[in-house]
Amino acid sequence: MKKPAIVILIWIQAGLLFAQLDNSFKFLNIPAGARVASLGGSAISSTDYDVNLFISNPALLDSADDNHVSLSYMGFYADVKYSSLAYAKTFKKAGTFGLGIQHLGYGSIDSYDPSGVAIGSFNANETAVVISHSHQVSVFKMGINLKFINSNIYTYSSSAFAMDIGGVFRHPEKEFMVSVLFKNLGFVLSDFTASSESSLPTDLQIGITFKPEHMPFRFTFTGHNLFNPNQVYNAQLFDANEKAAGIGDKIFSHLNIGTEILFSRNFNIRLGYNHQVRNELKLSEKSGLSGISMGLMFRIKAFELAYTLTTYHVDSGRSYFTITSNLNKVFKKKSII
Repeated sequence: MKKPAIVILIWIQAGLLFAQLDNSFKFLNIPAGARVASLGGSAISSTDYDVNLFISNPALLDSADDNHVSLSYMGFYADVKYSSLAYAKTFKKAGTFGLGIQHLGYGSIDSYDPSGVAIGSFNANETAVVISHSHQVSVFKMGINLKFINSNIYTYSSSAFAMDIGGVFRHPEKEFMVSVLFKNLGFVLSDFTASSESSLPTDLQIGITFKPEHMPFRFTFTGHNLFNPNQVYNAQLFDANEKAAGIGDKIFSHLNIGTEILFSRNFNIRLGYNHQVRNELKLSEKSGLSGISMGLMFRIKAFELAYTLTTYHVDSGRSYFTITSNLNKVFKKKSII
C-alpha cells in the first residue's frame, strides 16, 4: 500500500467526513447503498422502498422489502474499499426483520521499524453487523437497529455496541414523509489500548421527503449532526486568509439535499449536495464538484441496478454500485402445465 493509502487510513479513522469531530468508528457514516450516496450521503426518509434504507433508518424497514437482498460496493482512494449487504424477511407473527453488514477494508499496509526498515505488511478493516426490526401503528412506524462493531488495525482492535432508534410519519394519501433518527447510541466494549478514548459518532437527524403532485421530482432534505448545532467547519484553522463561516455555512453544514427525477417506475436519475463535505474537502483555489453526487437507477425484471458518482475531492469521483434483487421473483416456481 502506497503512502496516499496510509493518509486515507488516518483520515477515515480520525473522521471520514467530519474532520473536526473526535469520534471513532466513522465508517458507520458511509452511506449504505447507491441511493443514499446519490442523495448526498445522508437520507433517512423516503416514500419509495429500498431494502438498503433500514441501515440508514430502521423505521424505513418495510414488509415490501420481504426477501429482497442487496449488495453494494465502492472503491475509495488507493486500496480502501467499502461494501455493504442488506437483506429483509417478513414473518407472519413476528413482523419484518433486516440483516445488514457494513465493511470497510484498508487493504495491505506496508510496515516499517523505527529506523525505516521494511518489516512486512499488515491489514486494517472495520465491520458492523446490523439487526433491524420495525413496527407500524397507523401512519407511524418505529424501528430499531442493533449493531455490533469491530475495528482492527495491525494487532490492535476495538469493539462497540450501538443502536439506531428511528420513527417516521407517512402521509396516507400523498408522497410525504417526516423522519426522526437517533443514530449510534451505545458504548465501547473494548478499546485499542488502555489509553485509547474511542467513542461512537452519535447523531440526531431529521428528514423530510415529498413529491409535488403532477411533477416528476422527489425531494429529500436531511438535517444531520444536530446534537452539535454550533459545530461547523472553520477554514481559518488551516488558512488565515480564509473567511470565517457565515450564517449560511452554519445552516447548510447541517443540511443534506437530494433530488430524484422520476422518468418511470423502472428508471430515474438522482442528484445530491452535501455542503459540509464540500467545505471540508474542496481546495482553496478550486472547488470542482466536491460535495456533489449524481446517480441513476434502472430495473430489469427481478433486479434493480444503481450507480452513483460521489465527488469527495476535486481530483476525481468515486463510483458506487448497488445491485438489488427480489428473491421472491427470482425463485418463483413456474407452472409445468
